[in-house]
Amino acid sequence: MKISHFKALVAVVKNNFSISMASESLSLTQPAISKQIQQFEAELNLNLFIRHGKRLTGLTETGYEVYQYALSVMNKIDDVYQLSHHRSGHQGSLSVATTHTQARYVLPQIINRFRSIYPEVKLAVHQGSPKEVAKLALEGEVDLAIATEAVGEENGLITLPCYQWNRSVVTPYQHPLTRKATLSLAELSEYPLITYGVGYTGRSRIDEAFERENLESNIVLTAVDSDVIKTYVRLGMGVGVIANMAYSFEEDRDLVAMDARDLFGTSYSHVAIRKDKYIRPFIFSFIEMLAPHLTEELVVKTLGELDSVQRKQLLGSIELPSY
Repeated sequence: MKISHFKALVAVVKNNFSISMASESLSLTQPAISKQIQQFEAELNLNLFIRHGKRLTGLTETGYEVYQYALSVMNKIDDVYQLSHHRSGHQGSLSVATTHTQARYVLPQIINRFRSIYPEVKLAVHQGSPKEVAKLALEGEVDLAIATEAVGEENGLITLPCYQWNRSVVTPYQHPLTRKATLSLAELSEYPLITYGVGYTGRSRIDEAFERENLESNIVLTAVDSDVIKTYVRLGMGVGVIANMAYSFEEDRDLVAMDARDLFGTSYSHVAIRKDKYIRPFIFSFIEMLAPHLTEELVVKTLGELDSVQRKQLLGSIELPSY
């Protein structure tokens, strides 16, 4: 069994079972990848892939188990290289997967500060849905995943609470809602709404709020991008419901933002890390810049020393800052 076998297996799966794409990602020929797969299956005496003719279409049940082990092996190898090459803690790379809202409104100041302290660290920010960013962290493609929903639902990830946030209802000036002393869900249900797609930026809280009141929300348009939502609000297509962090007094002076925390409740953003991830010193610094209460001591303790009950009690006792 060779490391090249693990590399070939992981590359094929990550490239949607395409031998040609896997060969490009590893800078090898297609016959070389096919040979590695054949050798691996022969050595294990197992069929790792489901085949349709000569094409690979999926993993067998056993193949999936082997794939999980292969991922773990490759991640550990990467950790060893990171440990040996970047012992000083001031060089290396940091990859973060996050949603648009976090990337656009939360991370810029954090990244700017981080770069000023660690100029030799190469940064990469990947955007996706909460489930996509969680998967990237789980598979070791990124060091950290930051999102509101779905992060931590996968086995193998530890989630740490970063901050709490609420929502705003945004309308153009002169909209009838701007004349209301307080907002109600019943009043909102009378207007077309524009908000986030299912699975993004705490959308579930919005749906749950209307369901509790036995009201039907008239959501006419959804987007993953707060700027897109605000654009269509400006066009008069509906009332926007966005994360409060996505409203800027300077950039959005043509819109009115009304506090909606009493309507939809509070949401929480988390950072997720693989349980077995080797965390380089500058990653601890990045986490603490994002959430000052997540000190290196607390993160290490959460990842290593506590069982699930103790972890829940510790993290549940933290008073989170509001964004």
